[in-house]
Order: sequence, then structure tokens, then C-alpha cells
Amino acid sequence: MFHPVTRDRRYLLWLLVIIAGILLYRLWVLERLDVTLYVDEAYYWGWAQAPAWGYFSKPPMIAWLIAATTAVFGDGLLGVKAGAFLVYPLTTLLVFAIGRRLFDVRVGFGSAVVFFTLPAVSLSDLVISTDVLLFFFWALALWAFIRALETDAWRHWLLGGLAGGLGLLTKYTMILFPLAALLVLAVTPAWRNRLREPRLYAAMGLALLVFLPNLAWNLRHGFPTFRHTADIANLDSAGYHWLWLGEFLAAQAAVFGPVLFAVLAGLAVRGPAWADPRRRLLLVFALVFLGVIALQALLGGANANWAAPAFVSASVLVVAALVERPRWLAVALGVNLALMATLYHYTDAMDAAGVELTADNDPYKRARGWQRLAEAARPLVRAHRGLPLMGEERAPLAHLQYHLRDLDVEPVAWNPQGALRHHYQLVADAGDVLAPGADVLFLTTRESVADVRRRFDAVERLAGLRVRVHEDWVYDYALYRLKGFRGY
Repeated sequence: MFHPVTRDRRYLLWLLVIIAGILLYRLWVLERLDVTLYVDEAYYWGWAQAPAWGYFSKPPMIAWLIAATTAVFGDGLLGVKAGAFLVYPLTTLLVFAIGRRLFDVRVGFGSAVVFFTLPAVSLSDLVISTDVLLFFFWALALWAFIRALETDAWRHWLLGGLAGGLGLLTKYTMILFPLAALLVLAVTPAWRNRLREPRLYAAMGLALLVFLPNLAWNLRHGFPTFRHTADIANLDSAGYHWLWLGEFLAAQAAVFGPVLFAVLAGLAVRGPAWADPRRRLLLVFALVFLGVIALQALLGGANANWAAPAFVSASVLVVAALVERPRWLAVALGVNLALMATLYHYTDAMDAAGVELTADNDPYKRARGWQRLAEAARPLVRAHRGLPLMGEERAPLAHLQYHLRDLDVEPVAWNPQGALRHHYQLVADAGDVLAPGADVLFLTTRESVADVRRRFDAVERLAGLRVRVHEDWVYDYALYRLKGFRGY
């Protein structure tokens, strides 16, 4: 059905050398960037302190990964982010295996190098996010599906089902995988009989079985993750937003690389690519994901990274098309390497040019300043050690819980309106976790806390906490001690 695998250990050895070299470079960049965790990373670290089958906005896999890496490497910056540095090389090897299985070892090697240097991966490798594991499980499921088409062996079908279930425990967009798989079978006459294959449906059943604990967790908590997913879809925005769609497609060209995206678009509209079952398979897996998220962008907006798994199969597809045109492949790779270097050395370039960083021109601003805010609060938190830290927004709660972890900060959500916008409101609402008469620390950006004062016996302002990241990017908080909680 597919071409035999051409085995050449030199390609694999060179790939491992390239992966190791780029990883060392990225570790060096991370050390020099002068950033702390992004809010989502600190937020997920907090989740990892209480492993569960689900969390407010995501399934559990991201928290489990951080719990595992910090158990081995500690809770420092590298320990929290280590999952990205460990998992992306494994995903890259799966891309190599897919390209080698469908075409030959040259395509496998080129696909893996292209994938590991995609702008999306270059950025994501420095940030621990759900995309890290979603890429991996999507690639593993795709490799297993390809092998199942070749062998029809139970082990390959069930491996695909297991990868699909673990992908659902990572991010719900993994549900697009079976949709793409069924479409591939339906549009390929030689494989259409597989739609009656019991092993296919056994694999889907296994995926559902793996996913069931998260479904049960959501049921117990009122389906917060499903509701959050629906909220961010923003489908209640009336009409068609063509500008949003245009921005999304432009972002895809940026995260895949402009040359590679142009080649992908060309292949999608050309008949010859669809005539070959191997290329058709790769196109369907790429375009189903891109198409669904593009529709989301049109109807309600979409972030650039939401369609990222499409580029697993797309990497193999475009390299297979360009492998006989090495100059174009080199140009595409060179452009992506230049984008990676620009991303990594942006701050250095601005410094060298004498340009002051501001909120408008600093892409890393949201990962700066939080440690300084935590250190400003440290003496007061230590002096009132044992009191929960209460706030309204997740960002300061997540960062102070992380940066003051040696003081065992316990975050609590002030939420008298009963809103449900983040995980602290779900599991640590003050009305649920504070005993009558309890004292707390309250961190806020408010100028007035009159409505809070009415629900406590006494209020003491401890200090203002002001951290200037840039001239136009300032964190300005006040810390209070609230005494004698009366309830909402």
C-alpha cells in the first residue's frame, strides 16, 4: 500500500544531532530572555499541586505533565517548562517515522527538521502549554492510523485509540482526529471497506474509555471545561467576520512559515496531490483541522495556535512535494530559521538598536515583572504566613502562589457574584472555603474596597505594590489584611 521504508541510520543519527543542537540553543535562549512564567504556565503549575481528572479550562494532562517534570527537575523555571523540551523531540521523531513510512527516509528526515523548526514549535518549545502534548498525541495517533491501514493489526488500531483518548485528556480539539480519519476512509476507494472494520470502532471505544474520567469529573462539577470551551468559541457573535478569518489565515502563514504555507495552499487546490492516497491522507488531516478552526475564526474568532496540529501532516506533505526541489526546501527552512532567530533575539536586537521596549513592542511583556511583584509582597506574606491570599483575577493569584511557593500561599477567589471565569472560582471560592471569622490577605487593583469591607469585621491596608515593567506597562496592586469574614 505504501512504499517500503528505506532504512538508513545516518539520517536518524543526523536528526538526533540536529535536535540536540537546537534544544541546547533553546535552553540557552531561555536562560537569557529575562522572563518568568506566563500566567497560563503559573496557573497550570498551581493545578499540578492538586492532580485531578479535570480543571476549569482544560483536561488534566497539562497539569500531570508539569507535576511529573517538577517532581524530577524541581519547581524552577526549567522544571515547569521541561515538558516542552522533552516532548517535542519525541513528536519530531514521530514525524520522521510518518514521513519515512509513507515515502522514504529522505522525506522523513526533511519533515522532522521542518517540523522541529516551525515558528509555532520554536515559540511553543519555550512555553509549556497544552499544544506540547496535543502535537505528540496527534502525531502518535496518525502514525498508528497509517500502520493500521497497512497491517490491520489490533495493536495499531488500539494504539491509535489510546493516543486519541490521551489527546482528549489534553485538549478537546483532539475530537477532530476521528473526523479526519473517517473522511480519509470515505474518500479513498481502496480503504472504504475499513469503515466496516470492527477494529476501527474498537479503537474509538478505547479512546472514549480513556476520556471517561474527565467526562465524569465535568459531570460532578457542572461541566465547567465544556462551558469554558463554548465561551471562548464566541459563537454568539452574530454574522460572518471576514477580517477575523483573514487574520487567522495570515497567522497560519506565520506559525507554519510563509513559504511552507504557500506550498500547502498550492497542494490543496491541485488535482495531482489528491490523486495519490498518501498525499490525500495528509491533506485531509491537515485541512480538516485548518478548515474547522478557520470556520471558528469566521464565526467567532480563533487564536493562531488552535489549528497547530494540522502542521504535523502538513510538514510531511510539503517536504514530500519539495524534496526534489532542494533549493525551495532550503529557502523554506531558511525563512523559518530566520523567524526563530528573530523571535529569540528580538530583545537583543532592540537593545542594540537603542530602541526602548514598551507595551506595544515587547512580545514578552506578559512574562516580565511578576517575580518582582511577588518579591515586593514577600515580607508581608511572610509576616502573615498561614493566611490565605485572596484575589479576583487569576493572574496575580497564580503568579504569587508560584513565586512564593516556599511560603505555601493558598489562593482564594473573592467572588460574591458567583461568576465562573477561572479555576480558583471553581475550587477555592471564598464563600466555600473560608470559615466564619477567618482572616485573609487581599490583593487587588481596586482603588476602593468598600463592598469587601462590609463583609469583614475590619480592614487594614498593608501596602501598595507597584512594579514598572515598561513606562506604559505597570502592575499596580494594594495588599490588605481582612479580619473576621462574615460570609457573602
